[in-house]
Amino acid sequence: MADLKVQSREADEKQASILDRQLNGVSGTGQLKQTSLLAYATTVDLIFIGLSCLSAIIAGALNPLLTVIYGQFAGTFDDFANGSVTSKEATSKTAEFTLFFVYLAIGQFVFTYLTTIGFYYTGEHITRRLRKAYFESIIRQNIAFFDTTGAGSITSRLTTDMNMIQEGLTGKLSLCLSSAATFGSAFVIAFVVYWKLGLILSSTIVAMTISSTIGGAYAVKYTKLSLSSSTKGATIAEEAISSIRHVTASGIQKQLSDRYVPSILSARKEGMKARSSVAVVVAVLNSVPYLSYALSFWMGSRFLVNGSMNVSEIVTMTLAIVIGAWSVGRVAPNAQAFISCIASASGILKAISRTSPLDPFGVGGVDVDTINGDVTFANVGLVYPSRPDATVLKDLSFTIPLHQTTAVVGASGSGKSSIVELLMRFYEPTRGQILFAGHDIQSINLRSLRRQISLVGQEPMLFNTSIFENIRYGLESTADDLSPEETESRVIQAAKSANAHGFISGLPLGYKTPVGEKGLQLSGGQRQRIAIARGLIKNPKLLLLDEATSALDVHSERAVQSALEKAAQGRTTVIIAHRLSTIRHADNIIVLASGNIAEQGSHEELMSKKAYYFRLVEDQRLLNTNEEEKYVGARSHEDDLVEDTNDTLEVSGVVEVKSENTVTPDVTLRAASPAPGALSFLATQKFLATINSPSLALLAFGLVLSVISGLGTPGQSIIFAKLIDVLSLPASAYSTLRHRVDFWALMYLVLGVVILVIWICQGVVLAYCEESAIFRAKRHTFRSILRQEVLFFDQRNHSTGQLMSFLSSSTTDLGGVGGLVLGTILSFCGTIGGGLILSLIIGWKLALVCTSTIPLVAGCGYLRLMMLSLFDQKVKESHNVSINYASEATTAIRTVASLCLEDQILVNYNRMLSEQAAKSLISILQTSALYAASQSITFLCAGLAFWYGGTLVIDHQYSIFQFFVCFASLISGSQTAGIIFSHAPGFSKAMTAAGELKALFDIKPKIDTWEASGHPVPRGKSESRIKFENVTFRYPERPDRVVLKNFNLSIRAGQYVALVGPSGCGKTTIVGLLERFFDPTEGQITLDGQDITQLNVNDYRRMLSLVGQETTLYSGTIKENLVLGAPEDISEDTIISACKKANIYNFIVSLPDGFSTEVGARGTMLSGGQRQRIAIARALLRNTNILLLDEATSSLDSESEKLVQEALDVAVQRRTTIAVAHRLSTIRNADLICVLDHGVLVESGTHSQLIAKRGVYFQMVQTQNLEKTKTR
Repeated sequence: MADLKVQSREADEKQASILDRQLNGVSGTGQLKQTSLLAYATTVDLIFIGLSCLSAIIAGALNPLLTVIYGQFAGTFDDFANGSVTSKEATSKTAEFTLFFVYLAIGQFVFTYLTTIGFYYTGEHITRRLRKAYFESIIRQNIAFFDTTGAGSITSRLTTDMNMIQEGLTGKLSLCLSSAATFGSAFVIAFVVYWKLGLILSSTIVAMTISSTIGGAYAVKYTKLSLSSSTKGATIAEEAISSIRHVTASGIQKQLSDRYVPSILSARKEGMKARSSVAVVVAVLNSVPYLSYALSFWMGSRFLVNGSMNVSEIVTMTLAIVIGAWSVGRVAPNAQAFISCIASASGILKAISRTSPLDPFGVGGVDVDTINGDVTFANVGLVYPSRPDATVLKDLSFTIPLHQTTAVVGASGSGKSSIVELLMRFYEPTRGQILFAGHDIQSINLRSLRRQISLVGQEPMLFNTSIFENIRYGLESTADDLSPEETESRVIQAAKSANAHGFISGLPLGYKTPVGEKGLQLSGGQRQRIAIARGLIKNPKLLLLDEATSALDVHSERAVQSALEKAAQGRTTVIIAHRLSTIRHADNIIVLASGNIAEQGSHEELMSKKAYYFRLVEDQRLLNTNEEEKYVGARSHEDDLVEDTNDTLEVSGVVEVKSENTVTPDVTLRAASPAPGALSFLATQKFLATINSPSLALLAFGLVLSVISGLGTPGQSIIFAKLIDVLSLPASAYSTLRHRVDFWALMYLVLGVVILVIWICQGVVLAYCEESAIFRAKRHTFRSILRQEVLFFDQRNHSTGQLMSFLSSSTTDLGGVGGLVLGTILSFCGTIGGGLILSLIIGWKLALVCTSTIPLVAGCGYLRLMMLSLFDQKVKESHNVSINYASEATTAIRTVASLCLEDQILVNYNRMLSEQAAKSLISILQTSALYAASQSITFLCAGLAFWYGGTLVIDHQYSIFQFFVCFASLISGSQTAGIIFSHAPGFSKAMTAAGELKALFDIKPKIDTWEASGHPVPRGKSESRIKFENVTFRYPERPDRVVLKNFNLSIRAGQYVALVGPSGCGKTTIVGLLERFFDPTEGQITLDGQDITQLNVNDYRRMLSLVGQETTLYSGTIKENLVLGAPEDISEDTIISACKKANIYNFIVSLPDGFSTEVGARGTMLSGGQRQRIAIARALLRNTNILLLDEATSSLDSESEKLVQEALDVAVQRRTTIAVAHRLSTIRNADLICVLDHGVLVESGTHSQLIAKRGVYFQMVQTQNLEKTKTR
């Protein structure tokens, strides 16, 4: 007994270890872990970074040299006032010192230009390499990683986080370095001039360092939390946008929007804390200079009195220390971006460092060119990492013989698809082993294994490219030596084998036809056939078919099934099937029940046992014995008719292929014209005010504080000029000098405290307003996206990835002109306005000259802003392409892995990034020149002011006091203008984002869920009579392609109507028309005699329940998914009753967490059949008058289908039902069966009536009959 306990404990520990490494990755092995952003810099990048850093340091160090010139000017003025120098000597020195400004301006331009170019180039290059590394790390992760990490969070990382990193590396890092250099240079000058005073003033460093360190630490902490919350919200949004048809049909836009809000609300809360932390740091850094002025002049006056210093040295030291302090303050506005850069980088670097336990790029393991041997499952157990409490497979043992076909059948959730996932090594078995020709599967190189296998799943995933490329992808791992002609030949042959060549050839663009996002431009059956062709073209040694024909009509299924049976010859084949007609010729059939083998054998052997399999077959038998006997004599004729019908219907299947762009031009987010591009700055502010209207009062208060804070500079200029004037007093008046210096130094201290309080209040208020604006923008953007009609999402540039990029980045980019930046602008306005008024009052001549320099600085900044705006628009469009591609690849990660497409995906992604980088170089060179000009012009402006002001002083037109008031207030304001336009990249992004958001918000869909107009439809009072009157439908951008043609159909209240026909004949289009995904091109559809386009769309859709072919579940619990779209007052008993009717209740209560069980992203933690039954239960909970079933039982096994069908048969008795079906057993009890062909109703009647006609329906029935009469 003790040994058994030890063994059990060891087994549990081993299982826990296997699950842990699948969830959290492998530590200590695998790819090299890069823990620094510099690790993604090449040698050339590092050289550029080094040179850029040196240039930034030199450029920054040049600024304090101005103080030496200022000091010399002040000394010259003092000497001139005291009569020590003549006016001629003073004029000569003034001209000489003015030249120094020109030299400094040239140096500033050159080094700033080199700095900007270097950092922009390397920042963009490093970020590009980081994007590549991150995406490569993602694409090589095991499937368990994606079970817990949604595509939305990955998209958020590639957009918001990467943009923050690039912004931090390009503009913000250079500013930090140059400011640090300015700070260091200033203190060097101070110590050289007089070390004692320099040492005293060094106390300001301590205050700045402490505040910056503490505030920065809190900012990093809260920024990480904010990004984490945003990522969770992105996952919710991505699931909603990618399933927009279900969202629209269910009317759950508000519920999903409400589910999205808590995540972005949490992000706002944490972002507010981060920005407030920065605001406190900014306040300290902006107030310290005033305290430095006070301390410097106060102590300097003491040293002046005792003869240790002169006026020139005091002015030089004071200005040097203040410039140093201001330089640190200049870092503060950029601190948020750089802190966000660090926080974003840490999350991305952590993701990159995760080593996948199932790495497709791994070089270890045995290479198997061919699988020559049986596949053996030996006591295999499986527990999914995301559901550790549920055992899926239990000690499963069986053999898949070489070159034979093995079928696996059983109830939904019995473990059938899990066998396929283990064979593909999507997951690791938690016990036992799987042997390929005697090799343990875990010892075989992963890519080598997958190259020998083709998988065709029940939910085909196509990529947003042409039909040809989608089929060719099956050759990706084996087609290295094929010529283009050979590749084309194999693609066409595979399409023919999959019965797809006919409909493809009938398309205007043939094999070059784009399939749209997820292949949604094609019907379900067409997608399935392309997926089958992709699987066959590989000529695999092991063929895995997981419900491969589930979406095909009976004719296509017959032809494809024949092709699959031929393809299975000579290769090992595993078929997972619910439709038992597809596996009757299998060499061995394994029947699973609850993760164990119930029985196995050939079809004949299992039928003779009359046990589990026999019951499944009996449940699926379509025709009763009496009906079968009627058809014996007509068998020969029927076979010929079926072949003829196949050809006819296949050609007609072309018509439901959807347009590549099915959105009218007025429903576009980005048009070719520049109209929906960047808004002007004022228009952007107006747009932001509209979004942030609830916070306008608070915003106004914050902006008033900003203006007041800007008045600090003109205020201090008076104190500064007074102190210079006081220090010029003769030695005989030193007593008066010290008294006056004490007073004005106290004024500086008071001003510093006032500025500290104002900046803290302003920063916190504006931080709240900015975060609130971003929050409201995200919320309104998400709601606006969900508001759009279905055709909007079919447009190429409105794919899920692009809309997610738009939602994540554009809303965040609005912060570029948000409260904090706007506060900085108004602070500048306060500085300039106050300084101009003060200077005009005190010395209008010099004031006008100084003011004239400001437009020069502003003009350079404005030109740079405009160029950056155009540049950012182009970059954004380029990035959207790559982001959409990455989103598509991660969404289809199982398909990518099974086809070994990782290399091709990365090559394409990297090419997209490189193309974008090539376009950006010229723009970087141009905008860098303008930025360098805006920074260097301030030196020329200062030189002009000193030259002209000095002339006025020497000519006795101005006093020293007048000169320094004008100079300190206006030239400082001119320098502030340069600082403002350092925000130009943020301005341009925000203006572009505002234009795009406004374009989206202004769209008013034709079918508008926000519109309250239309006739109300009282719930429960409708008779639910439906009538199609001469309905013709064409997609807007393919007016020549008729999907439905003069379609007429009357459906009585409570009638059960079935729609059947080949793939692409218009069945699903009818459902789309009923759901008002789009409206008829001609004719009308009426409900109880009223045109449905005249009814309130929300009321009308509440009358309908839709269960689609592709089941949609959302991250969250089973219960949360069940009640989505249901009435708010739904009771627990009603939920349980619906689950029982859908045959899902027993499964739910068997789970450890019951109804609280998490279903994972898109419900991936459940099997296809389990997801489908939950969807059916959800539809029943809506308790609507009209029920729409589009292949509602396609993912169910025979047993579940029988039970669910019985429940549906009961449900349809009380409501009008329209069912689309390929599996004819599900609709034999329909009151009316309509057979469509080429968008036209070719025959209709009950099952018995249509059988008697021996027409198209009769042939479909014959094809699907499992037990042919001749075999009985």
